[in-house]
Amino acid sequence: MSSRALDEEDISIRFVNTVAWRRRSPPEERLGSADALRDWLALNGASAPFELSGLRHRWTFSEDEGARALQTARKLREAIYRLFIAHVALQQPASADLVFVSEFLWRRPSALRLVWNGQGLSWQRAAGEPDVLDFLRPIALSAVALLTGARARKLRQCQDAGGCGWLFIDESRQQNRRWCSMGDCGNRAKAHRHRQRTHLKDGQ
Repeated sequence: MSSRALDEEDISIRFVNTVAWRRRSPPEERLGSADALRDWLALNGASAPFELSGLRHRWTFSEDEGARALQTARKLREAIYRLFIAHVALQQPASADLVFVSEFLWRRPSALRLVWNGQGLSWQRAAGEPDVLDFLRPIALSAVALLTGARARKLRQCQDAGGCGWLFIDESRQQNRRWCSMGDCGNRAKAHRHRQRTHLKDGQ
């Protein structure tokens, strides 16, 4: 399964999709360490590189701090995932997930500030020690904005029979997209149907 088709999705969707093959047992964890989390934040533009370098330095000397940050990130990711899936299924989400995401955003003041970077607005931290919560808050904001906005009705989960389970926004004209990527899961589904048809013909 390639991630190229989802590179332009909301950051909250990309974050949730750091677990691959969600509908298999076991799924595939792609945030396997604090370093993997920091690298993901860097690749997805969650913060300035020098701030993430500060995290690298601190986590090198405090593995416990890195482990706690990873645990917090995964907890946020799974709460967002459950909110997304409840929405896709038109079900009421768990109150614990609603409370957790709300408190994650608003329980304490944030060092984040909106700044103009010459091409558009972006989040930037005020001066001070880097805090992983400030790097994760834009992800939570992205999730809430998606779920409360007009695009919420376009949220889908990949229906690949192999168990992909990635989330995506269906921007197709007919609003009938079933797979995260036609080039990956879609082609596998087509190949599977072709093999089934061929098998039925051969059995006649």
